[in-house]
This record gives sequence, C-alpha cells and structure tokens, in this order.
Amino acid sequence: MSKKWISLFFIVCVVLSQILVALKGGETVSTASADNNSARGSSQAEVLGVYFTPPAGAAQAIVKAIDASQSEILVQAYGFTHNAIAQAIIRAHQRGVRVSVLLDKKSDHTNRYVVDLFDNAQVSMRQDGKHAIAHNKVMVIDENIVITGSFNFTNSAETRNAENFLILKSSSLATRYKEEWNKHWAHSS
Repeated sequence: MSKKWISLFFIVCVVLSQILVALKGGETVSTASADNNSARGSSQAEVLGVYFTPPAGAAQAIVKAIDASQSEILVQAYGFTHNAIAQAIIRAHQRGVRVSVLLDKKSDHTNRYVVDLFDNAQVSMRQDGKHAIAHNKVMVIDENIVITGSFNFTNSAETRNAENFLILKSSSLATRYKEEWNKHWAHSS
C-alpha cells in the first residue's frame, strides 16, 4: 500500500472515530488541528446529520438544508449532476440567497446539464483548473452550516455509489471552510 493510501486511511479512521464518539456522547464533535494547515486549534460542531448511501434518499437532507438557507450558499464540487440539489440551489438564488458555485474545470464536459442550469438561472459560477482534480465536495450555508463528505452532488452518489456526508453546525468550522473556498474561488475562472 502506498503512503498516500495509508495516510488517507488514517485520516478517514480519525474522522469516523470522532463522529462515533460524538454520536455516543451527544451530537457535538471537536475537530482538532491535525496539521500545519490551520493555526486556529479546535472547533466545536453540532452534528445535524450523518448520511450514507445506499439506500437512496440521503440527498433530500442536502435539499432541505439548501431550502432553509437565508443569506449565502457556497458550493465546491467535483461532480454535480443531481437535479434536485441543483434545483434547490436555483430556488435559493431566485429568493435572494447569495449563491456561488465552484466546480472542477472539467465540468463543461462532465457536469454539462447542471452547468447549463446554473448559467440559465444566472447563478454565479467558476471552474477551478489549478489542480489536477478540484475534488472537494462542500457546501457552506449561512456561515454556520457545513455539508461535506465523499458524496459528490451526483445521481450516482445518490443511487449507486457507497458514499457518506455530514451536516455540521458551527460558525467557526464554516469560517474555516469559507476561507478555503475563497482561496479556490480567487484562482478560478
């Protein structure tokens, strides 16, 4: 096994153990700084939901979170083909929520349906081509909700793949994700 896979396995194990501890002990998880990337230390987050696919149906939790948004939605996605999630983002945009979507540069080919939907609805969108793959799967909602996990915002993630995502409530965690999102937005076109 390569060092890359061993490191990834270790990170996944740490995150899963934190989630299990949080769920046993009352729905709050503390995220400690595990690397030099963050100088802020730890953040507390309330776990609003832990979702796995299959079975299908988990994407409805993302749609519900988007529909509850009031001020801002920031999206970072590698894959994005899920119509219900895209329609919820468009509804939020139409009711005045500031929506910005950041997709992988290859989205013109792989996510064309959603790219066209967002273009037609005039949703602010950029594509990140600085990296081999812009592989993040993140939403930051109203500067206090973070949705993240392996779940691409795709039909395959919803119906065929073994995926997971968390919905977390924490303004400090949302700030950290927003700062990272802003870095990628700045170098995208």
